[in-house]
Amino acid sequence: MNYLKSFMIIRIILFLLAFTFVILPFSCKKSSEKAGEKMIEKAIGKDADVDIDDEKMVIETEDGSYTVDGTVNTWPKEIPDYVPPFDEGEIINVSTIEMGEGKTWTVSYENVPENGLKEYRDELKSKGFKINALITMGAKGAHLTAEKDKTAVSVMSGEGNTVISVSIES
Repeated sequence: MNYLKSFMIIRIILFLLAFTFVILPFSCKKSSEKAGEKMIEKAIGKDADVDIDDEKMVIETEDGSYTVDGTVNTWPKEIPDYVPPFDEGEIINVSTIEMGEGKTWTVSYENVPENGLKEYRDELKSKGFKINALITMGAKGAHLTAEKDKTAVSVMSGEGNTVISVSIES
């Protein structure tokens, strides 16, 4: 599957996720979950199985699966040991995307200290990752990309929040 198609599917899923989680608190829980599932299935435009339960959503299509879980508050055990865990701040959710021959985990944090990104960059380097880019955005924001073999790590950080994506190509 080409990158553009994957990117578009991810954008649709993320939009629908945001929309769904705004609607859910204002409606009857079960009926809104079912309505949200049907809306996402229709928006994807192909055979999709969507399951929304409390703070967890799973979408499965012929191209792969997407899971977001707001109850997970630990670094995913499935991420290989050679990728250092990010130990700063508090995890607020974890999502997983499996498509084609790859897998991506996205871990969202809050209450991250200002030096968290710098320390993580140093940990990545010590584990043999090549830092491809470190871009600062204003006084408190930054974006870092790193890679090692078939593993890519992307970190966006700013104002106490950080999002880390770890992608592995099989």
